[in-house]
Amino acid sequence: MNGPDPRTSLNAARRERELAALPGEVVDVLVVGLGATGAGAALDAASRGLSVAAIDAHDLAFGTSRWSSKLIHGGLRYLAAGQVDVAHESAVERGVLMRHTAPHLVRALPFVTPLTPLVPRSRGYATLAAYHAGDALRLAARTPRSVLPGPRRLSAVETLRLAPVLRPYGLRGGLLSWDGQLADDARLVTAIARTAAGHGVRVLTRCRAVSLAGDGAQVRDELTGREFTVRARSVINATGVW
Repeated sequence: MNGPDPRTSLNAARRERELAALPGEVVDVLVVGLGATGAGAALDAASRGLSVAAIDAHDLAFGTSRWSSKLIHGGLRYLAAGQVDVAHESAVERGVLMRHTAPHLVRALPFVTPLTPLVPRSRGYATLAAYHAGDALRLAARTPRSVLPGPRRLSAVETLRLAPVLRPYGLRGGLLSWDGQLADDARLVTAIARTAAGHGVRVLTRCRAVSLAGDGAQVRDELTGREFTVRARSVINATGVW
């Protein structure tokens, strides 16, 4: 049985080696924050041949990336706002996650919209039209229906089978739509960070940037209290709201 790839293992021994080497280096990119954005930026930079260090005061996916909605949406809300390019990009990236990057973590999630007496018929038609617009984004992103099914109208019987707690009185049926569901957001960030480590990124958790500048940061090891300077040619602040 094969063990974990030593190039991607984020263990204590590797952390000690990285901490010993980093103060004497000048990296091309310093990324502060190891959520989805920071880990992704570090991987992207390293895959382009840049030397990268990525630090976080806490653990991987400590903030928003651990407490997300777990929905990998295809950009329908951007389409509603007229941001067609952003909507298309979201649909493309959703397809990449579902088919290539993380098919073990992102899967199709069904949504049922019941058409009760409280929902005017005009609202139902408008909602179905919106779902078909979202399906057009799926088609434009070249995500097959075998991965993400298209929307359709449901009969009252089908709706009650899928949502048995609904009151059957006056139920006209329902609408079935699909989007991407992320089973474990922190696990996805961990996978990205480990892939980045495999590309040579110095991934350091429990390392806080106590001061930040355009050419580096003063960093404190939260486990020992030791402070050191990280010099960088560029700095990405991916700390988010946390």
